[in-house]
Amino acid sequence: METASDILVKKYGGTSVGSIERIESLADRLAKEIRAGQKPIIVVSAMSGETNRLIAMAEKIDPDHRGAAYDMLIASGEQVSIALLAIALQKRGIKAQPLLAYQLGIRTDATASKARIHSIDVEPLLHLVAQDIVPVVAGFQGVDDEKNITTLGRGGSDTTAVALAAALAAHAGSSSQTCEIYTDVPAVFTADPRLVSRAREIPSLSCEEMMEMAALGSKVLHIRCVEIAAKYRVKIHLRSTFEEREGTWILPEELGEMKPMNGKNVNSKFEPKVNIKIEQPVVSAVTHDANTAVFNLFPVPRGSTFLAELFDNLAKRGVVVDIITQSESADGQRLSFSVTKEDIPLSRLALKEFMADPAHVTLIENMAKISVVGVGMRNHPGVAARFFAVLARKNVPIQIVTTSEIKISAVIDQSRIKEAAEALHSEFGLDANDAS
Repeated sequence: METASDILVKKYGGTSVGSIERIESLADRLAKEIRAGQKPIIVVSAMSGETNRLIAMAEKIDPDHRGAAYDMLIASGEQVSIALLAIALQKRGIKAQPLLAYQLGIRTDATASKARIHSIDVEPLLHLVAQDIVPVVAGFQGVDDEKNITTLGRGGSDTTAVALAAALAAHAGSSSQTCEIYTDVPAVFTADPRLVSRAREIPSLSCEEMMEMAALGSKVLHIRCVEIAAKYRVKIHLRSTFEEREGTWILPEELGEMKPMNGKNVNSKFEPKVNIKIEQPVVSAVTHDANTAVFNLFPVPRGSTFLAELFDNLAKRGVVVDIITQSESADGQRLSFSVTKEDIPLSRLALKEFMADPAHVTLIENMAKISVVGVGMRNHPGVAARFFAVLARKNVPIQIVTTSEIKISAVIDQSRIKEAAEALHSEFGLDANDAS
């Protein structure tokens, strides 16, 4: 039987399987790699746009419903894509087996639409690989203790893939495992290149840097998959489905010198290049999240008891609250917080229990979060001044703000995100023609 360390987990996003033509092209590439000696486990997302289509149908019936039926519905997109890819591989003489989460024992908690993985049984996968059968695994989904289908939230297929790599590493007793994540961009950039034309590629990042960028809106990788990679020392190689070249390596801290697995490189001709940076740039990237909404509550009861109970209720419903601002005046306490658009229904349910008068709750949609991030910000004064000066020159109104030692974020109108991102990218010397 193949050992777990001989196997490479390869995840393909929705654009990689977005049409029959792209599935056929992907099958050609995989068949070539498999015949060259790769032993892959393939993780696949739903075809691009399919999950949104399924969500839209559910919301036409009940926009606030979240539960087992909702998860069963939106998990069905991956079932289609893994079946089609398996058929395409079989047509090329490659034995392939499509697998849903319940067949693998991807066990999760029961949190609707945002489940977290508890355990994975890798034995079925190893058994298939030993028979030269390629497992084609549905990403984004799991099964709870009651055998209900669960989903892992946006970016959940990335989480599935990295969790599989971590489970394989644990099974093999190896210090780390590699997970290749294929998408429609060739690397991580200093900003979204679809928004900022002068954005440039970043060859390598630490998991900590990538987690910060993901938390601030970078859609290349989901923060939960990077958290798993950091915890279980999984090396992520983010690459393009449509180009055969090096992408960006996301590396755990203190991984040391990178060597081919088991002294040989049977799975990938690429190994990470570790670049030593004597001085970190002040700002490493500009990120944005156009999926932001803001709830304004006024007035609310004074004191911290109300705040504690409200945010506890939001947490129990699985709502991830991002930015929070609070102030008091003679008329009462004012509270604002931001969430993703997906969390609006759950947030409304929580607020109904706490706000007797709905007129005291205002929802602002079509907002976006713009951020700058960089470990160099710790030791350089004046970053905040430059950040706000740029937005002031562009006359961009700000809703709420949050900062940490390595990031500054502001929530602004979605329609202003492009000009703000381009201006900040230039201000901090990140444009491609500014690279040294």
